Amino acid sequence: MRFRPLTVASLALTLALFAACSKQNGSGQGGDLHEGPDVSPTAAPGVAWRYAYEFQLPDDAIEAVQEAHASECEALGVSRCRITGLRYSVSNDNAVSAMLEVKLAPELARQFGKQATGDVRKAGGRLSNTEFSGEDVGPVLSQAARNKSDAQTQVSGIQKQLANRSLNDGERAQLQSQLDQLRSQAWVNQAASDAAQERLASTPMTFNYYGKGGITGFAGRNPLMDAVRSFVGSLVTMISFVLQALAVLLPWLLLLGLVILIARSRPGRALARFVAPRRHLEDEES
Repeated sequence: MRFRPLTVASLALTLALFAACSKQNGSGQGGDLHEGPDVSPTAAPGVAWRYAYEFQLPDDAIEAVQEAHASECEALGVSRCRITGLRYSVSNDNAVSAMLEVKLAPELARQFGKQATGDVRKAGGRLSNTEFSGEDVGPVLSQAARNKSDAQTQVSGIQKQLANRSLNDGERAQLQSQLDQLRSQAWVNQAASDAAQERLASTPMTFNYYGKGGITGFAGRNPLMDAVRSFVGSLVTMISFVLQALAVLLPWLLLLGLVILIARSRPGRALARFVAPRRHLEDEES
C-alpha cells in the first residue's frame, strides 16, 4: 500500500502537533500536582484565615528546609512575618519530624506558602496535605460598631442629665452608676473589636515536616515501631507481674520446702515414729 506524499506530510504534521499538545498538557499537570487550592484571603474580606501545610521529606533534609523557611520569614521583617513556634525532634526509631509556626501579613500568606512548597520540592520532598480554614469576623466587627454607636448615644444623654444642677444626690448617683456600666461595656466591646482586627491583620501558618521514617497518614509516626514498643511494654509488664508474684509467694514456698525437708530427715522420721504410737493409744482410749 502506497501513501501519497501530501498524505504522509499531513499525517506527520498532525502527529507532531498532537505530541506538542500532549507534552504541554502533561507539563501543566505536573506543575499543578500537589498544589493546594488557589485561594487568596482578599477573595473573602472579613475572614481571618489560618493555613496549615504537611510536608514529606528525606530525614536529612528537614533541618535545612525548616531553617530556610524561618530565614525567609525573618527576611520579610517582623512587621510582615513573625516566627511564633518552632520544633525539631528525632524519635527513638530515628524518625525525624519538625514544626514551624509563623504569622504573616494576609496579602503575603498565599505566596509564602507556595514558595515554601517549592523549597520542599527542591529538597526532594513533597506536599502531603494542605488545609485552609477561615473565621468570619465580619459580624463581630459590625456588631461592635453598632454597640459603640449605641453606647456613645446613651453616654451623651446621661452626661446631659448629669449637667442638670436640679438633680438630687440619689438621682445623680443612679445616673453615674449607669454611666460607669456603659463605660465598662464599651471597654469589653472595644477589646472584642481589637481581637477581631488582630485576627484579620495577621494570618497564622503552620508547617509540619515528616521524615521518611514516618508514614503519611499516621502523623509522621511509624506504626511498625509503635507495635514493637507495645510488645516490649507488654512483655516488661508480664515479667514485672511474675517477679512480684514470686516475691510474695517465695518465702512461703521456702518455708513449706523446709518443713518437708525436716519431715523427711532422720530426726523427722524418728519423731514421726515416736508420735504415731502415742496418737494410736489416745485414739483407742477415746
